Amino acid sequence: MNKIGSIKVPNGALLAPMADYTNVAFRTLCKKYGASLVYTELVSVKGLIHKNKKIPKLLNVSGEEKPVFLQLFGNDPIDFEKAINFVEKNNSENFVGYDLNAGCSVPKAKKGKYGSYLLDYPKLVRNIIKKMKNSTNKPVTLKMRLGLSDETFLECAKEAESAGVDAICLHARFGNDGYSGKADWKKIHELKNKINVPIIGNGDIFSVKDALEMKKQTNCDFVMIGRASMGNAFIFKQTKEGLLKKKISERTFKEKLVEAKKFIELSKKFNLEINSVKGYFISWVKGEKNAPKLRNEIVMTKSYEELEKIIEKIKQTK
Repeated sequence: MNKIGSIKVPNGALLAPMADYTNVAFRTLCKKYGASLVYTELVSVKGLIHKNKKIPKLLNVSGEEKPVFLQLFGNDPIDFEKAINFVEKNNSENFVGYDLNAGCSVPKAKKGKYGSYLLDYPKLVRNIIKKMKNSTNKPVTLKMRLGLSDETFLECAKEAESAGVDAICLHARFGNDGYSGKADWKKIHELKNKINVPIIGNGDIFSVKDALEMKKQTNCDFVMIGRASMGNAFIFKQTKEGLLKKKISERTFKEKLVEAKKFIELSKKFNLEINSVKGYFISWVKGEKNAPKLRNEIVMTKSYEELEKIIEKIKQTK
């Protein structure tokens, strides 16, 4: 069993932080299917400091999903210190560690000077990590890309390591690439050879085969799955089985149905609004007959009852 700082991480893939997606219900679902460690969606340090009304929902954690890392974004080291102090005072029991988002690639992040924007400023990455480490005894991790447009990941990683970072996750694309092209796994291998903290590989893991191949090619300590888990938490069960060299379970429609019902059950339990769960089901119908039409119907749903009727309709076609 590997560790991130003092936290023991069992075999299995890590769930990537995804904005508007990795809510408490989805994280709990992925944990039930075998995710070894889960991350919240990105949370603004300024939002925490100024007690934005959206913050309590973002800090909501279930006992079933622990251990959980809180991912933070911003660009001012002092803000990170204040934000962690706030969380440690008010929600300390919810999180085992903190993560710096230096990978978000959406235009809003670049305009706001956070996420992958930070990769043009390795010293700033160091200063933020240092303030985070000074604010807590818990592990601090860094999630980054190869750079914004120029390759700076090694310099940023070395600065983060000198500041005491406990693990580094590399999504092997440039920030300006978004999700286009192909992730360059060779860079993950290069990072593993140059840095002496645990390395988390991320990017283009769409199946258990991909996860095992990334481990083989890069020698990374952990793999992290993001987009492939959308509508498919079952991938964590398969990946865990693969890493443990067990027979890999088949994802049948029956399994898909069980998973969907579990997600609805959890979403209701945690009082999530219907708009918070639509994204999961838009991905869940991939591969089904008339998927585009079904996606449109899901977008238009206004209640769990309507959503359950769509699922039942799909079931009746089998």
